[in-house]
Amino acid sequence: MVDVAILIREHLLNQAAVIGLLGTNLNGSIYCASDLPEHFDPKLGPAIQIVRSGGTSHDEITVLVNARVQVRVWADIEKYQLASDVYGAINDTLHGVTMVTLPDGVILSALESTGPQEMTDPDTGWVSVNSFYAVMARPN
Repeated sequence: MVDVAILIREHLLNQAAVIGLLGTNLNGSIYCASDLPEHFDPKLGPAIQIVRSGGTSHDEITVLVNARVQVRVWADIEKYQLASDVYGAINDTLHGVTMVTLPDGVILSALESTGPQEMTDPDTGWVSVNSFYAVMARPN
């Protein structure tokens, strides 16, 4: 089985339009986890968080995975435009993509299923833009 969040991360790491907007946090500022790592510092630049939030294998073609993926951009306090710019670059790169072959698998399709929602974390004041994508993938 293929991890769709990892495939999305691999794809985004190859996109100059996305990477050019990110800062100097570890792991290319793109994380596949439900929590940001302890070392994340929004002052070093925004981050992208990718989490698989559901999905199943195809009934008849078991190697296919239909997944729902949450993509969230985090930025520092009052950096609304930066968060929006990063999300826009992700959406331009990801929405409607087909047949992207990566070392860990193939993204057959990716479509934004729930548009971007902006929020500010009440504890940290960090800005985020959140959306969901429907992704179909298979291993190589």
